[in-house]
Amino acid sequence: MKSHLWPIIILTAFALIGVKALLHAGWYTSHDGEHQLVRQYVFDRAVKAGHIPPRVDRQLFNGLGYPLFTFTYQIPFIIGEPFRLMGLSTQDTVKLVFILTYIASGLAMYLFIQDLWGKKAGLLAAWLYLWAPYRFSVIFVRASLGEHVALVFVPLVLWSLNHKRLTRKRVLVGALSLAGLILSHVMATQIFLPLIGLFGLSMFFNSKNKLLLARRYALMAILGLGLTSYYLLPALTHRSDIQGLNRHFYAEHFVTLKQLVYSPWGYTFSQVGTANDGMSFQVGLAQWLVIGLVLVVLVTNFDFSAAALALGFFGAIFMMLDSSSWLWNSLVKRYFVVDIPWRFLAVAIFASAALAGFVITRLKSVVRITAVVGLVILALYNNRNYLRVNKYIDYPDSQLAAYRGTSNSYDEYQSVFTGQALLKRQDLPQAEVISGSADITVNWAAPHQLLLTVQSQTAVVVQLNTIYFPGWTLTVDNQPQDIKSSLSEGVPRIKLEPGNHLVTLVYRQTPMMRLGNIISLISVAAVAALVLI
Repeated sequence: MKSHLWPIIILTAFALIGVKALLHAGWYTSHDGEHQLVRQYVFDRAVKAGHIPPRVDRQLFNGLGYPLFTFTYQIPFIIGEPFRLMGLSTQDTVKLVFILTYIASGLAMYLFIQDLWGKKAGLLAAWLYLWAPYRFSVIFVRASLGEHVALVFVPLVLWSLNHKRLTRKRVLVGALSLAGLILSHVMATQIFLPLIGLFGLSMFFNSKNKLLLARRYALMAILGLGLTSYYLLPALTHRSDIQGLNRHFYAEHFVTLKQLVYSPWGYTFSQVGTANDGMSFQVGLAQWLVIGLVLVVLVTNFDFSAAALALGFFGAIFMMLDSSSWLWNSLVKRYFVVDIPWRFLAVAIFASAALAGFVITRLKSVVRITAVVGLVILALYNNRNYLRVNKYIDYPDSQLAAYRGTSNSYDEYQSVFTGQALLKRQDLPQAEVISGSADITVNWAAPHQLLLTVQSQTAVVVQLNTIYFPGWTLTVDNQPQDIKSSLSEGVPRIKLEPGNHLVTLVYRQTPMMRLGNIISLISVAAVAALVLI
């Protein structure tokens, strides 16, 4: 550990310089910044209400309820939750998660590359991984927390695949890292799968004991998928119960090769076409220089691992260009959930940074020093104006407590049962009388529960303003009701006779959620057993 102390100190110091803008008080304007604050706040609200794992929240979507954490990523908010429980504000918590995982991503890249090509190679690779324009775009322009956190786990997954040192510890780290990657951002996981596959194949073909390696890879994958089953199984099986994303969205957001080499920095959005884009899609000048050097070096110093990374880089570049539209049309939109081609920038900056470590190990000493200094200076120069936010604002928890949106730009997780008329109403009550006269008392309200007392002198019809999604259950005076048959505009309506009635609306895990929970618990037990044995 002592031999790695200085690289760790150097990387941490320069990582803090890179995200120093986050040390400012308050929050900042960005594409998804509000969404991240809302999700952390809602996650915390669910945990404190005992709704674990979080699935739904009744206050979201104009108070009609929304299955947010049935579908959205969770690891960033799991990381942030201890800080919320310690009393940190939501905006400080999310900024801290950004900072800590940014540092962690650099250290993870260092671990991965030093394992292949040595400490100096690891240090340079980690440096370029941290100091790439897209990293600062993800943090300061887009505030894409899930994608940002996913970049911690990619190098750890690849580190675990090294055939020369594939011990039980690496299998465990690989399984945990794969789970972390999936739970950080499913789209990022899909985008990185080809690169992970290529690197794994390069290790496999170089291995002397291919059968043992295949078994350990399989165990790693099974455990990783098992750990995430509590999330993956419901997210996959309940996709038909929500509106979902526009599967043709990608066609409007291809970029040009010129934009990948250089495009002006900006804080607005990717527009339809390329003429009016308000954000940058640069890979990075230093990163492009690395790729040029790699093409020269690989000719005389071929390396399977480096070739796999290079192939991953060029594959990512191809997937961002309009020339790949046939592949998106025939494959991606049918079998994957990836919305925007330029998300592949994450693969490009990862692969180019990793390849920097390979390049310097193949250069002569004088040329090596020149290359390292040149790449570092070029990265500093290229990113010098990108280390800032657009505008600082304050977003207190009191404002988040009143939030009634969805934290999705297109409300894509809304239930297929949604009645649009209810969305237009302001100050929608949790329950209301549709016909007759009654007094409604809310005894208990939580993200996943609503308990009411209804007192009436005549027969009444009461509407519970929570849109149905699989898992919601309804009881009247402790007697289960058929909730789906009671729906009107997507919400339950119940007829009650005169008198006092106890009405409860409770969210319970669906069969697939319970199965996923069981598989995840078994996987946790298996990981624990492997640690202890």
